[in-house]
Amino acid sequence: MVTLRLFDRDRQPPDWTEIIRPGQYVAFSKTIDTGGPCNQDGRPFPSPDDVTCLIFDGLAEARAFCEEQVTRAPAVRFEIFDSAGRREPPLLVVVHPSRIATLEGNPGGIRVRKWWAWTLIVGAVPLFWYDYQHDKGMLIFPTVLGINMVIIAARLMQLNGAYVHAERLRQKRLAEHSTAVSNH
Repeated sequence: MVTLRLFDRDRQPPDWTEIIRPGQYVAFSKTIDTGGPCNQDGRPFPSPDDVTCLIFDGLAEARAFCEEQVTRAPAVRFEIFDSAGRREPPLLVVVHPSRIATLEGNPGGIRVRKWWAWTLIVGAVPLFWYDYQHDKGMLIFPTVLGINMVIIAARLMQLNGAYVHAERLRQKRLAEHSTAVSNH
């Protein structure tokens, strides 16, 4: 593992993206609560010029280090990228097990959004029925409310679909990296 400042005018090359080689992995640490950059122990950097990243020679090494580190500093979140850097979403996001619910697209959040979406759809049906049965659709308010409930439900389902799709892509990229490592 190498700790490297993101940008150093005195270094040749000055930018970390020109230093990392194919087959290496980079980990960035953030505080979970604020999302601000921090060191591996969870302490914020004194200035933006001091921000660092961690470069590893292998994905397993990066994962093991980050998993061990979050047990010591539960408020830290590590994002692990391949040598292409931040062009793609992270291959892995490592957080303390007690903080998994804070991740976007976590399974618990998906279940809750799905439950709310179906609840909204089921709740819209009686509104449509009520408006139709009373004054043959002339009340308007129940129908407008029902339509909005269906739209919100559709948006929740779309959000879940986006998270599931992003996770599939991440799993595919991770499998490609794992296969590449085993072929060498």
